Order: sequence, then structure tokens, then C-alpha cells
Amino acid sequence: MISSSFGEVFTMKTALIFTVFILTFMALATTSTAAQEKSVAGEWDAVFNTPGGPQPLKLILKVDGEKLTGTAKRRNGDVAISGTIKGDSITFAYTIEYNGNAVTVTYAGKVKGDTMAGNVSFNDTEGDEWSAKRSTTVKPKTD
Repeated sequence: MISSSFGEVFTMKTALIFTVFILTFMALATTSTAAQEKSVAGEWDAVFNTPGGPQPLKLILKVDGEKLTGTAKRRNGDVAISGTIKGDSITFAYTIEYNGNAVTVTYAGKVKGDTMAGNVSFNDTEGDEWSAKRSTTVKPKTD
């Protein structure tokens, strides 16, 4: 009888420890995803270097897991963004027309809090640097 009771207690403790482990793992995974979404979702003031000088743009980013979407607001018109965010690594691209040709502009970089930076390429050719910081523009309230 004593060994049977010991076995039941041991099994219950094992089940309890396993359950706590699984719940902790799930909480950490959820926190990581939420932190990732919070880290890049929203508005960013960006600039990238070109032979013609720095080009500013506003990035409006949305995150769904590792999928990144949004809009690049450029002075020559808005374009759709698509890409990925994995940990602190970010990659996104959009296509524009330049002198009658389609040009894919690809950004790759690292996110650190409210800043991100890296390299930009044009049709997969050597490019230059880009950087962005979280927008601090406060939208006026409408009544």
C-alpha cells in the first residue's frame, strides 16, 4: 500500500511540474511575439541614402507573427510594403517605377528599441545605408 501511494504522489508531482513547464513556455512565447509586434508595429520616420542625397519617408508597419506589411509614404506617392521580422532582424521591400523601369527597393537591418538601421539595395544591387526611428508625431484629437 505504501508503494502505491508513493507512486500516485510521484505521478501527480510529475504532472504538476510538466503543466507548470508548459504554461511557462507558452507565456514566454506569447510575450516574445507581443514584444516583437510592439517593437516594430506603428509609424517610423526613415531616411535612406542615395547618390542624389538622403531620401526621407514614413513607414507605417503592421506585424502578424513574422510577417511584416504596411505602407511607405514617399513624397512621390505611397507604396505597399511586405517583409519579415525575425527577432531583431527586419527585411522589407516595395516596388516603384523609376525612369520607366520597375525598381524593387529592399531594406535589411536590425531593430534596437525605437530605432532600426541597415542597408538598402535597389533591384538587388549594392545600395547604401538606411535608418529609422519611431515617430513621435502626436495626432491631434478630433471631437
